[in-house]
Amino acid sequence: MQFTNGNIYWREKTKIHKTYPYLTHHVSCDVLIVGGGITGAITAYFLAKEGLNVIVAEKNIVGYGSTLASSATMEYQLDMNMYKLEKMVGVNTAKKIYKLCLDAIDKIEKIDSEFDKDSEFQRQDSLYYSNKFMQKSNMSKEYNIRKEAGFNTLFLEKHNTINLNSAILTKDASAVFNPYEFTQGLLDYLNSFENVSVYENTEILDVIPKYENVICRTNNDFKIVANNVIFTSGISALKYLNIPLEIYQKFIIVTKPIDKIKNMNTNFTARDTSEPYHNIRFTNTGRIIFSGEDVKLNDRRLDEKYITSVAKNKYRRLYTTMERTFCDIDDFDIEFAFNGTCPATKDGLPIIDEIPNMPNCFCNLGFGANGILYSVIGADILKDAIKGFYTKDMYMFKINR
Repeated sequence: MQFTNGNIYWREKTKIHKTYPYLTHHVSCDVLIVGGGITGAITAYFLAKEGLNVIVAEKNIVGYGSTLASSATMEYQLDMNMYKLEKMVGVNTAKKIYKLCLDAIDKIEKIDSEFDKDSEFQRQDSLYYSNKFMQKSNMSKEYNIRKEAGFNTLFLEKHNTINLNSAILTKDASAVFNPYEFTQGLLDYLNSFENVSVYENTEILDVIPKYENVICRTNNDFKIVANNVIFTSGISALKYLNIPLEIYQKFIIVTKPIDKIKNMNTNFTARDTSEPYHNIRFTNTGRIIFSGEDVKLNDRRLDEKYITSVAKNKYRRLYTTMERTFCDIDDFDIEFAFNGTCPATKDGLPIIDEIPNMPNCFCNLGFGANGILYSVIGADILKDAIKGFYTKDMYMFKINR
């Protein structure tokens, strides 16, 4: 179940420019992509560029699900820092995943340059920081690991905008944009291709995998016969994955434009070492987007009533933390506050794989704060996997790893 509620910044900022038809007849294709959010759009792009006949099916309005609840901060660093990831998956694999994320930012930048919609894409530096003196030794260790891995990093003990005790600054290792404008623009661009069709209000209810193809039935009882199916909607795909996943609710506040911000260095995104951690990014109009305070959901908490009851307290905590974080800003006016559901794996990595016992059915599920970059990594891998060419990177993101 997907819970996205509150006064959502991206929905107010960006209106729907284009709508798509719902499916009204039986169709066939090379690849059916289930989900018309940002992951579905990115996956469709990579497959369409391969010349495959692609259908994107979205059960609601494209980009109107979890895409709207994203802070749209793309950082090369993972939910888990590099030191901890090395302990879990090994030095070479950890280095590889971090570099894949950095490469994914390059690919997003290239994709964004291909269509006309202004998604406000900006390449920025990445700041990983702590305001606790006791964290300085750990931060220094993490800095050395990233430096040895070849990243363009600096160790900082002060910053002109953020209150901190120690930090790692990595040059050009993050980016920001408007996720809804990007998704709309990319799908509009792809819909102009002869080999791509996009359908809204078209929910996939039944999936019957066969060895030669996959037969899918929609909510209006039409059939889509696809050679392959790729699930890109995390919540919808969970019923097919027999693995333990944790479900979190992430909270986001957005300030009104702040005059002082315009005179500060804001060409960076930031993440702290708190648990749960906080993310910071800025808009080109001088707003601060501050997110975090994740709440883990369980069977008793997995309902909208519970989330609504805790949201005010979480927004208040975000506001208090933001006040302590910035050096020379003493008055924040919050204009938007919203939250969204996000599944997460135990290691914080995505799931990019063929689904067991479901031949020709794959998933590209970019969970966690790096979901957008994971989507790029997954789409790049799956464009080969559906043709039978399993890349060496796929083993890192398998379902049963």
